[in-house]
Amino acid sequence: MADCLFEAIDGGSPAAGGRALLRLDPLSRRPAVEQLTFSGGVAEYIYEREARPYGDLGSLFAQEICARAERWRAKVEPASEGIRATVIGASQYTTQVSGSTIYVSPLAILPLRNVPVIAPAFALDSEDIDPRAVAAEIKALIKRLDLADAGTPIAVFVPWRGSATFRRLDAFCQGLTEGLATILADGQPLVLAGDGDVGGLIGIHLREEMDIENAIVSVDGLELKEFDYIDIGSMLPQSGAVPVVIKSLIFPAGAAARAERQSDVQGPLPKTISIA
Repeated sequence: MADCLFEAIDGGSPAAGGRALLRLDPLSRRPAVEQLTFSGGVAEYIYEREARPYGDLGSLFAQEICARAERWRAKVEPASEGIRATVIGASQYTTQVSGSTIYVSPLAILPLRNVPVIAPAFALDSEDIDPRAVAAEIKALIKRLDLADAGTPIAVFVPWRGSATFRRLDAFCQGLTEGLATILADGQPLVLAGDGDVGGLIGIHLREEMDIENAIVSVDGLELKEFDYIDIGSMLPQSGAVPVVIKSLIFPAGAAARAERQSDVQGPLPKTISIA
């Protein structure tokens, strides 16, 4: 894996696996690379910010990368962001504005930036909502995405289906607060983003019926998925809506668009490579 990585950095396709390993067109040949920066989980080991094993190849991969970087005589420079930089650095920004049925309390909690999104597979089609199942889905995703100790709020995407009766709202909110218990205990705001028009109802239920003391931001009219990050801006006084910026990790099909953008770039090729 490390050999393929450094072959790609040097230009051309990796010898083992060839172009099939590349998500983008090969890099062009360039002068000797003088600096390398890294982001993502493996970077935590490279910069010695993490030493614990997690049952994967992260620490071993980092050792091999460091050995090759030393042979390259390229200086490994620290990046301003580490494990959570990948999506933010390679994202597509799409601005949407939530619908009018939203709930934000207190208003001073906004703006929120770089909030990771989880999209649990809620079973909301039936008349009865099982709060235990809602909580289990949220907890499983928080654990799988390593967000329990992130020190950040988490946006839960809610694709609401069916009626918004008191009984269904109450069951959903019970499961929601149980699933987010560790996040709420840390004092983080409770952030919801839905595709329907029940954002305001859920927010009111959480505050009025369940006495949630944390700040609550419940917006709707959005389409989100796992690995998205969102920015939620301050409320617009004229409409009562909030601007939302969605950041999604994407890979273009080829380098044609990139080559077109680079055609106007002047000066030498950069000698620093950033690896996520």
